[in-house]
Amino acid sequence: MGDVRLFHDGSPLHATVPLPGGKHAFAHSLACAALADEGNLQDVPDHVDARALRDALSLVFDHVAYDSHSRHLRFSAPRTARQVTLDEQLVSRSRSLFCLIPALLTRADEVRLAGAPQGCAIGSRPYDWYVAILRQFGVQTRYEEKTLVLTWADRRPALVEFAYPSMTGTVIAIAAAAAAPGRSVIRNASVEPSCDEQVACLRAMGVPVAGTLPELEITGGARCATVSWRVACDRIHAVTLLTAGLLTRGAVTVTSGGPLRVPRFVEFLRRAGAQVTDHGEALTAAFPTDRGRLDPVETAAGSEPLFSSDWVPFAALLLSLRSHGKSVLTDDVFLDRFQFTDNLRPHGLRGVRLGRGDRKGRATVTAEIDGTPAGVLTGGNLGHCPDIRGSAALLLAGLAADGPVVLENDFHLRRGYTDLPADLRRLGVTAAEALTRNEVPHA
Repeated sequence: MGDVRLFHDGSPLHATVPLPGGKHAFAHSLACAALADEGNLQDVPDHVDARALRDALSLVFDHVAYDSHSRHLRFSAPRTARQVTLDEQLVSRSRSLFCLIPALLTRADEVRLAGAPQGCAIGSRPYDWYVAILRQFGVQTRYEEKTLVLTWADRRPALVEFAYPSMTGTVIAIAAAAAAPGRSVIRNASVEPSCDEQVACLRAMGVPVAGTLPELEITGGARCATVSWRVACDRIHAVTLLTAGLLTRGAVTVTSGGPLRVPRFVEFLRRAGAQVTDHGEALTAAFPTDRGRLDPVETAAGSEPLFSSDWVPFAALLLSLRSHGKSVLTDDVFLDRFQFTDNLRPHGLRGVRLGRGDRKGRATVTAEIDGTPAGVLTGGNLGHCPDIRGSAALLLAGLAADGPVVLENDFHLRRGYTDLPADLRRLGVTAAEALTRNEVPHA
């Protein structure tokens, strides 16, 4: 656990920055890649979440090696274990561990979770439905006090029909279908691009997959000897850096080795009046300096292809501090996405009103935002936010502050970003630095 200090002199940021491999793209691709006996993955990120997944991988592979310079991950020499335990220290670091459960169960007679894998505190995040998905494929579960014990002696195909297209649920179902002998069918699945990446990785491994998300037929159970895969770029990282440029009334370009796949965010920026140029493998967002402000926007966030809930804090920050007029943002995925705004109110954030409601039977949170195009916050201690994206939004708020800001406890920030302060310095931010570092947060 540590703090992060940021100060910027107010000058517009103009830079081009390459994107790292994605948090979701890595976790979701690894869910299937870990079914192979040997793997070589490129562009693997090095944040806390990815490190937790690598540590879990080492429980069932004798050789797990990561090169932080080349961003290559290699694993080989699988072993069969009687028991694999994800202890309290490990589950406290990553909710993405749920994605690895099918692969772990193919190597171990028994997998034990000493508590639910933890992620961001952004509202109700039950995991019973993940357990229910695994049970459809024959996984047996029991509880021993606070420990969830899973076994998979009888692997069988399943028909999985999602009432709501859960992203992590989709990842678990795809990985379980690949491991279970026979033909499984998955319907109304998530169409989040990292789930597409998982399916593409599965096909590269030679697993028969028919259809496209949201409906798939997977014929699983065959042994895969090796897999080589390049992790797709981090789309949320792209949104983070583009937001930083716009907050300073500048122009930032992000580049990747493939399509960025953020059409709803591009649409949002264009509706707001930003000048967006999509080069295919690069994306530029420039502030409309001739107008001096962004326009208000009304949008509904949810499971993709809707505007992603992960982008909500960045959109709220831009609309609050750089737009003129009334905007409305609604989210039906995570009801505490706007919690970071509570941290900013003592620093001068005005005109953000939150309310709860309902959309097609799902609870929602709505932010009504009266934008101030020349918004300036006061510097100082911004506190802590138990959300990766909320933490990043707090740090970016320092770009609109009249003095240095400090983000307390960077654990959640480092769960999703390898080194966001360094990335901001590459953009030209005057100063951004971690004050102390430690891998695991204090209890």
